Amino acid sequence: MNRSIAIAALCALCLSACALNNATTPATAGDKTTAMTGTTAPNAEALVERAIEEQRLKQAGVQPGTKKAEILLKWQRAVRDAPDLRARFPTGIPPVESPAGRALIADGMTRISPAKRSEFWSLYARVAAAHLPDDCYGQRSPAAISSRLMTFANLTDEDTDEYLGLIAGMLHASAQTSPQHVPTAAEHTAATIALGKLMMTEVKDKADADRLAQVTVNPSGASVTDACWVMKASIRSIDRLPPNEKEIVLAGTSLQAAAAAASKLPRPSLPGPASAPVPARPTARQL
Repeated sequence: MNRSIAIAALCALCLSACALNNATTPATAGDKTTAMTGTTAPNAEALVERAIEEQRLKQAGVQPGTKKAEILLKWQRAVRDAPDLRARFPTGIPPVESPAGRALIADGMTRISPAKRSEFWSLYARVAAAHLPDDCYGQRSPAAISSRLMTFANLTDEDTDEYLGLIAGMLHASAQTSPQHVPTAAEHTAATIALGKLMMTEVKDKADADRLAQVTVNPSGASVTDACWVMKASIRSIDRLPPNEKEIVLAGTSLQAAAAAASKLPRPSLPGPASAPVPARPTARQL
C-alpha cells in the first residue's frame, strides 16, 4: 500500500519541469553584440548590448538595476563564456522553452551530484511552501505549475543566486557528460516504500485520506484541488526523506524525466535508398 501511494505521488511530479521552466539561458555561447558596419557612435555597441540585456531582464520579470538583475546578468555572462559550454554548444545553448533546451536540463539533472540534487529539491520545496496555492493555479501539469511557481518574482535574491547556480551546474554536468546515478530496482522499491510511509504522515483526517485515495485510484477523476494537495504533500515528503532514500527517489525520477524529454527531440532522418545526389538546401539556424 505504501509503495502504491508513493508511486501515485511521484506521478504528480516531474523534476525537469520543476527545474527549468523559468531559468533564462544566454542567447548564444558567443552572444556579444556583432560589429556594426558604417559609422556608429563611439558607444553604440555598448548601448545596444545594455539595452538588449535590460529587455531580457524585463522579459524574465526582473527589474533592471536591482540586486536580482545583477545576479542574473553575472550568471548569464559566466555561462556564456564558460569554455566547456562554448565547446559543447558552439552556436549557443538551446532556448530553455525548446525541446532541446528541456532535454538538456533534464539530462543535467541526472548528472549533478546527489548533494546538488537534494539542494535543488529543498529550494523547490521551500518556494512551494511559501507560494504554491491550494489549487496549484488551477493546473494539473507539473510543467505548467512549475512555470507559475518558479518565477523570479517568487525567489529572493539569495534564492535566485542559489537557483541559477544549480542550473549552471546542470548545464556543465550535461556538457561534460558527468556520470549518472542509476538506482537498482531494490533501492527504488525501498525508497518508494519509505516515501509512502512519509505520505501517510501527511494524512490528518478523512478528507485528506479521501484526497489521497482518489488520486491514487483514479487520478484523472480527481479534482484540481485534490491533485494539488497530493502534489504539495509529495513535495514535502520527498524533502523529508533520509538523504539516501531522497537521492534514490530524485535520481530515479530525474532519469525518467530525462528519457521523456529526450523522446520528444526530433529524430535524425535515416538515409533512403541509393539515388542520385540531391543538392543540399540551406536551412535556417536558430541563434
